[in-house]
Amino acid sequence: MTDTSNRQQLFDDMTNARRELMRSLLFLSEPEVAVCGEGDWCVRDVISHVTARECVALAAAQHLVEEGDPHFPNPMGDREFNQAAVRRRREFALAEIIDELDGTRYQILQYTRRMHNNELYGDFPVRATGENKSVAHVLLGLVEHDYLHSAEIWRRRAETGLLHRLDFRFIINDERSRFMSALSRTLGQDTLSAEVCGYWTVKDLMAHMLSWDEEILRTVEHWTDERPWQHDALYDDEWNEAEVARRAEMDVTELADGLATCHRQLMQLFDQMSDQQLTTMATAPWGERMSLLSFLYEMALHNSTHRANLETQRRPASRSRKKR
Repeated sequence: MTDTSNRQQLFDDMTNARRELMRSLLFLSEPEVAVCGEGDWCVRDVISHVTARECVALAAAQHLVEEGDPHFPNPMGDREFNQAAVRRRREFALAEIIDELDGTRYQILQYTRRMHNNELYGDFPVRATGENKSVAHVLLGLVEHDYLHSAEIWRRRAETGLLHRLDFRFIINDERSRFMSALSRTLGQDTLSAEVCGYWTVKDLMAHMLSWDEEILRTVEHWTDERPWQHDALYDDEWNEAEVARRAEMDVTELADGLATCHRQLMQLFDQMSDQQLTTMATAPWGERMSLLSFLYEMALHNSTHRANLETQRRPASRSRKKR
């Protein structure tokens, strides 16, 4: 029986792996997902295959909850099962296949999150093979399956010139530009006193962003190497508070210069990297597996999160209308 303390980690891993699979599809057009090499699946076919595997896992969860036995549906020979799954969805648009995939995953979570540990981790016989397997084992298989095919899609995009790196570059650059514009409209006499993110002031928020800029740079430079400074670092609230405190003596000008310098260096690194380097899979500082391009994309969205803090702080409180 699997260690029950990993229950939440299992569901977190399912979320992370599916998120990486969806990121591997970013900016692809409908004609591009239908491009197949000789004897190859196209990207749409890959997602059809993932959807079919998800349906098999859903059937096992349903049988266990409703009948007390997962039955572990055993697909026909892998090759035949995979070809049938692709044929069934060959005329579907990618968005339709993803809708089916999302709906199936939602149902899987509805069943499995309610399971007791003895149901989730207990071993049940697989009639077709005689082996024992748990539902948790099936779910872990979905995690690895998503990562396998996300890596495959990234690799294929790099090899076929469909990475759309300029679209990713635009997002990375534009999110920082928007953050800096919001910051410039916020700087003023309240920079050291107005709380914009929890009890962080604008200056504190700048220090937080700079700490992550520096972490991003080091991570990108060592993406496939050892990163000893990240060992045992949790990247939690305590880590963030410590990083802000480390920069408490810096003034606003120094912080702004640091943000500009780090971003310029990041864009230079981005431009120097090949498509193959950008699609290499490794681990983000917080432990999530992803491609380097996914990491840069997610950290670009970090700008938008804190831009919203600045814009909310600037928005005047609405005035109630009084009846006269």
